[in-house]
Parts: sequence; C-alpha cells; structure tokens
Amino acid sequence: MPDAKNLEFLKKLVSAPSPSGFEGPAQKVVRDYLKPFADKVSGDRNGNVIALKKGSGKLKVMVVGHADEIGFIVNHIDEQGYLYVKPLGGFDVNLLPGLRVEIYHAGKAIRGIIGKKPIHMLRGGDEGAKLKMEDLWIDIGASNRAAALKKVAVGDVVTYKGDFEQLSDDLIVTKATDNKVGVYVACAVLRELAKKPLKANYYAVSSVGEETTMRGARTSAWQIEPDVAIAVDVTFTSDIPGADKRVFGEVSLAKGPTLSIGAALHPAVHAKLLDVAAKHKIPYQLEIAPGRTGTDADAIHDLKGGSAMAVIGIPNRYMHSPNEVVSLKDLDAAVKLLSAFILNLDDKLDLSR
Repeated sequence: MPDAKNLEFLKKLVSAPSPSGFEGPAQKVVRDYLKPFADKVSGDRNGNVIALKKGSGKLKVMVVGHADEIGFIVNHIDEQGYLYVKPLGGFDVNLLPGLRVEIYHAGKAIRGIIGKKPIHMLRGGDEGAKLKMEDLWIDIGASNRAAALKKVAVGDVVTYKGDFEQLSDDLIVTKATDNKVGVYVACAVLRELAKKPLKANYYAVSSVGEETTMRGARTSAWQIEPDVAIAVDVTFTSDIPGADKRVFGEVSLAKGPTLSIGAALHPAVHAKLLDVAAKHKIPYQLEIAPGRTGTDADAIHDLKGGSAMAVIGIPNRYMHSPNEVVSLKDLDAAVKLLSAFILNLDDKLDLSR
C-alpha cells in the first residue's frame, strides 16, 4: 500500500480536472508534490512538468506519465439550454447516456447529466442504431439558452463526475486512472530516490496531451534528450468475462505491472528490468507491443538520436470509462521496480543494439 503522503497525492491527482489540453489543475498538484524532493522542477510552453534528481554521471533516464484525462469540450448550446460537446480523447459513446459530468466555467464546476432519447421514444430503425456524439446532450437544468449562458459557455471543458473510492483494500476506482497513475509512479519514484546517491540523472515527467496530440512527450523528450526513456501508462486487463487472451495475452490486476516487448522497445533496457525484478522479487507480467505502443513511447523513441525505450503498464479494468479500476499493489511494484532500476544505472550501461 502507498503510505499516507503518496495516497493523498494520488487522490488529489485523480480528482484534479485535466482534460487533454487543459491539464493545469493536475499539474499544480504534481508541482506541489515534487518540490520537496527534486533538485529542480521546471515546465514548458506546452504545460509539461519536468523534475530532475541529479546524478554524478552523464546518463539521463526519463520516466513519463501523462497527466491528461479524456473529456469533452462544449461545442454548441441550443435554444432550450442543452449543451452539445466534442470529445477530447477516445470514448465508447454507448457508455455515456445517464452519466453525471462537471462543466468547468470561470473556476467553478457546474453539474450536468448526459441525456439521450429514452428507449420508449425510439421508433423503427432507431432502436438498434449505434449512438453518435451528436445524439447526446448535457442537461444542466437550464430553462433556455440565455439561462444556460449565465452558467457555461462554448469552449468550456467537461469531465466525468467520479470520486476516488476503494473497492477493496487493494483495488481502487477513479474516473482518471488513465493516466494519472503513470504520473503518480514517475513522481513516487523521485520521492523514493530523493535522499539516495544516484549515478544516473533522473527526470520525472508529467506530460500533457497524450490522448489527443502526443505533444507533451515529444517536447519534453526533445529538451531532455534521454538516453533511457520509460513510459508508464495503463494497459488493458484480460481478467474479465469474454476477454480473448489470444488477442490480449494474460494480464490481471494485482499480479504486477506489465513489461512490454516489441519493435520500438530496447532489449537491453528490458533485460535489465527483468534482472532487477528477479533480484528484488518484484512481480511483473509480460505484454507484447509489436509496433506502436499506444503510449507516449511512440512520440519519444525516435526523436533526435533516439532513446532506449521501455513501456511499463499498470493493469486497468474498464479503460476510458468513468470507473477505471487498478491495484495499489501494482502501483507499489512499479515504483519499487523503477527505483531499483534507476539506482543500478551508470555510464557503463551498454545501449548498443
């Protein structure tokens, strides 16, 4: 289990609204947590937060999680006062009807409900139709457009309404596990290493825009030019009814983070992670990423002279839903693995391929 300080950080992080492109509130939580532990905390024009723990050598290692969550942006307000939105990130639209959301306007959160025509009002061919975003609206209780405009505006961003809860001693549910847990791991590793002498220079990065543009990982890696870069993101589990393990492999909650194997990922880094896990008896699972990884790694590994890349996955049930479930044991294992890995890095690391 994370200690009280880390658990409070995680709660604040997942609760802070940060739709893709609008990550400011979450990044403030990150800065406040990192300041006591880092030698330097900086940012950039895109909104990335970069914290450095200096080492005695030249090797640079970067661990990145993305602070943005999926959300919406208000696109239209009709004469009846209903809001229509466009997505910031990917959704299963059929999950959305009936959900509570929060619209952020002038520093305040306005409650709304996602509505659609009830099934009783559907006729003929509408009954089996797949929903589209334009079939849905947000009801904020306004009587008309003028009343709505006193509370919200076109361009306001929207997130799910979903509190941090514990389903058990180990399993937690949040609206923004993807990928606040990656940010949490990168930052908790820096805290773990704060008072320990390092040979490698460690950069903990909370990136922006992964769900939409990948710009945060790209620009932060361009600045750092890491020798080794590790993206920590969530990954699908196959421990649910109907999951095809021929497609998704065997990935379960509470059995450790996943280590990815694939064309974009560096075999020497992977081998060293495996050695560290074995030495410290840290549980892990294997995942195959034959091409693109679907993470910040895709924007980092071939920048400039290239980085030796790894991807660590936090198993996540119900990804891109308002109720994503992860294991605290998996978070602890990821922090222990990366902390031990970075402590074992020095300038002698052979990254030839």
